[in-house]
Amino acid sequence: MKLFNWSKQDQEDKKELSRIEFLQAENDRLLDHIESLKLDITELEAEKKHMEDLLSRSGFKNRVIRIGMGLVVLALSYGLLVFFGERNANLPWILLIEAAFIIFMGQGEDK
Repeated sequence: MKLFNWSKQDQEDKKELSRIEFLQAENDRLLDHIESLKLDITELEAEKKHMEDLLSRSGFKNRVIRIGMGLVVLALSYGLLVFFGERNANLPWILLIEAAFIIFMGQGEDK
């Protein structure tokens, strides 16, 4: 009877060891997966920094900012001209000249 109990205990120990080995293998696999994700994130951050550098060097961002500021000035000018009672006949010409200036300002300083 004791021999049967020992063998049963041995079987339980083997099952527990196999569970522990399985969990360790699973843990190792997950750690490897985490490490590969960390490497991917590092590569993506480097690519993002490279793209940001290219964008800042290209001048596109600066051009968009200059044109946006020009449009704000155009809207403010229109509001001021209407507020001070500028004649409506001259208003489109003044705004057209200012819009042309904004477009030329957006294309400047790229060379």
